[in-house]
Amino acid sequence: MHETNVVLMSSFPKTKPDALPWSEMTHGRGLVRKPWQKLEKLMSSWTIEQRAALEENASRISQDHSSTFNVFTDAGGAGQPYQLDVIPLLIAEDEWAAVAKGLKQRMELIDRVLADLYGPQELLKLGLVPPMLVHANPLFLQNCRNVQPMGGKFLLAYGCDLLRNAAGQWEVLADHTGASPGGLGQVLENRLITSNVLNSSLNEMKVARLGQFFAHEGKVYRELPPMRGGVTNVVFLTPGFQHPSYFEHAYKAKLLGFPLVEAADLTVRESRVFLKTLDGLKRIDMVICRVDENHLDPLDFPGRGDAGTPGLIEAWRAGNVVIANAPGAGFASAPALMPFLPGICRAWLGCDLELPFVETWWLGQADIRSDVLADLSRYVLLPAFTDEPFLPIRCASLSASARRRWAMTIEERPHDFVVQLDAAPSEAPVMEARQIRHRPVIWRAFGLNAPDNPQILPGGLGRVGKSASAPQLWPLHAGFTKDVWITEAEDVADDCLQVRYQYGHVSRQSAPIEVPSRIAEQLFWVGRYTERIECTTRTFRTTLRCFSQVGGAGKSEMLDAALVFARVASSTPKDEQIQVGQIMPLFHALTTDPKRAGSIAALIRQLTYNAASARDRLSDDTWHFINRLEMVVQSSRDSSQIADLTAVFDRLILHLSAISGMQAENMTRGHGWRFLELGRRLERASATLSMLHTTAQPQASRLPVSEILLEICDSVMTYRRRYFSRPTLDSVIDLILPDVSNPRSVGFQLQIIKREMASFPGNGQSEKSRVLPQISEMIEMLDRQIAEAKRPGSDEFEQWMIEVEAISSQVNEHFFSHSTRKAGGQAQMIKP
Repeated sequence: MHETNVVLMSSFPKTKPDALPWSEMTHGRGLVRKPWQKLEKLMSSWTIEQRAALEENASRISQDHSSTFNVFTDAGGAGQPYQLDVIPLLIAEDEWAAVAKGLKQRMELIDRVLADLYGPQELLKLGLVPPMLVHANPLFLQNCRNVQPMGGKFLLAYGCDLLRNAAGQWEVLADHTGASPGGLGQVLENRLITSNVLNSSLNEMKVARLGQFFAHEGKVYRELPPMRGGVTNVVFLTPGFQHPSYFEHAYKAKLLGFPLVEAADLTVRESRVFLKTLDGLKRIDMVICRVDENHLDPLDFPGRGDAGTPGLIEAWRAGNVVIANAPGAGFASAPALMPFLPGICRAWLGCDLELPFVETWWLGQADIRSDVLADLSRYVLLPAFTDEPFLPIRCASLSASARRRWAMTIEERPHDFVVQLDAAPSEAPVMEARQIRHRPVIWRAFGLNAPDNPQILPGGLGRVGKSASAPQLWPLHAGFTKDVWITEAEDVADDCLQVRYQYGHVSRQSAPIEVPSRIAEQLFWVGRYTERIECTTRTFRTTLRCFSQVGGAGKSEMLDAALVFARVASSTPKDEQIQVGQIMPLFHALTTDPKRAGSIAALIRQLTYNAASARDRLSDDTWHFINRLEMVVQSSRDSSQIADLTAVFDRLILHLSAISGMQAENMTRGHGWRFLELGRRLERASATLSMLHTTAQPQASRLPVSEILLEICDSVMTYRRRYFSRPTLDSVIDLILPDVSNPRSVGFQLQIIKREMASFPGNGQSEKSRVLPQISEMIEMLDRQIAEAKRPGSDEFEQWMIEVEAISSQVNEHFFSHSTRKAGGQAQMIKP
């Protein structure tokens, strides 16, 4: 194979193998470094109880926000907990300024490298980069050659992992240049938590705030695309709620005020990008991308199934949309490029790189490869371009035979491998199990390569290693992080979390973008599942209350009546006999077993799946209560007493009422709220009709179903105030079927649906009017039938149930059918 020889960097300073890791907090003599003195004094004063309280408060805030690195990674739906160490990583302001200067230089240099390699390729002609490093690299996108990105920047958002060596100098471990580098949302979440639990220290130590950076970022995104009618439409593209960093995507999109969308929400017409909304197609000017480059467009990257938006890359090439970072920018993340940057810097800028980097070698050159293989145990072996089985691997951990086998593999295809020094990061104090220990830490810094004024975030994300393994081997989404504080900063007046956009100084603002069809569908099902959980919970609670009143082994008619409704709510076969001794085990499973159809745990999981897809549309308080539902159910797993399980049902109903209250009081009355409300009302109407249908069955005719029905429908007090008598089935049906003054009646639900239908998107438009009047006519006819019915029976109730679901189906086909989400070719919608 042809060998390439390119001048690399000057010699690396060789780190002594026996050098001790740098201590962030103390000198070698045990003295506390200046930035840490105030915090160390506070840490020394913490009692065991205070440490426990700090950990618990941080965990509580994180759980309330449902902070996870990977949401719903499997069918079980359990995300990996987000673990934040409450002790921040402290960096002195003057030290940060020096690092920031080096990061700006590196960010701008990498952007110039990308522009050259995708353009004139002078670097290849001058021999500053070997051709094999470019043309054999799958991260180098040939279909992006000779494209000038709108705004002139390939690299807009930049991330960099930094490691402090044993001599105390920060070195670059890795560059992150692909789909806008992850971690900024976690930075904000970390700062929110630490500013709550360590507020006095944050102020006393004059910690640099983050708001100005994010305000500038939002301003850049709004102003980068060219003028088009005075408005800019920006969207935040995510792979979806099953992505490991979806929480961060939703958090960041909500902060910047941009719609969070998926590939299926976008469409390309005549090389222009549009967002599919309920009101039609809306032109998009910029896409903030969190999707891997090779999943952006199936036309440019065939063989990726249905991933991406067809035509998106062509629209970018045509200059009709900005994608940040630009397709192809991920090439600079390859570690193989790192050792060539010093030579490029000297040739282009006439100076050395401000920031050194961890000793890194690409093995595509024979002399370098020979030296590395002679001392392989010093290094971590990495893939040069794409994933390799069993890599990365710490060479010092290999046996002699394994090392020989890897050496043979490297000799066979040397261009595919990079080695990086097995460096020990500095150590910082962490709080772990109420004890303060010292663990290795690396710092992920972030930059914005804005056209006018490149900026570096004054802080970042500290990643903590729980073991002595090389940092290159740390799990990508390990959930153990730190906030990074830049201390003694000059500008601390800006609120650390409030992002203030000075609209008076911005030439244009983002136009409000209507609700994407997919989001409307998710909110519709959030409404349905919220109501379904409440109805099921009320049914189970009523049944347990009746059971608690049964003495000994006897059974009461009230319990028999309640069990009739419980069978329907839990999908238990009608012919299955439920013995008294089976009731507690049965209802415990119906509450806690997520694999059992009809259980409360299964319904909560379905609610959370749908809510996760629309997370940026729900307030933090709403998420707080949705997240608590599963915690309430989990708390009952060891409950064996009737009173304990009943208390769980009481708490669930309170939380569900809070969710409904948040929806009623906090959500803007837009189309998103309207579809959530529609789903809720249709579900309540359907559930009530189902219960009425149950009362008309022969097995219920001999039982006191009226009292049970009133209890489940939360209409006992309403009935007593109106009738002053014992319930009769006719009067109960009159109250919960046609009575439009009762918020629990079917008639009331239909009135709300009719009112909201009048404001549905597209109402009155010629294209839409063919379908909307059909839906409205179905609702009017159903409402009239119910209002005029005289002593309806089983057949009428069944027919009305069918008509309610037909209305739901019409809404789905009319508004949602084109937005069904796919993953790997499989539909992922959560429906009954």
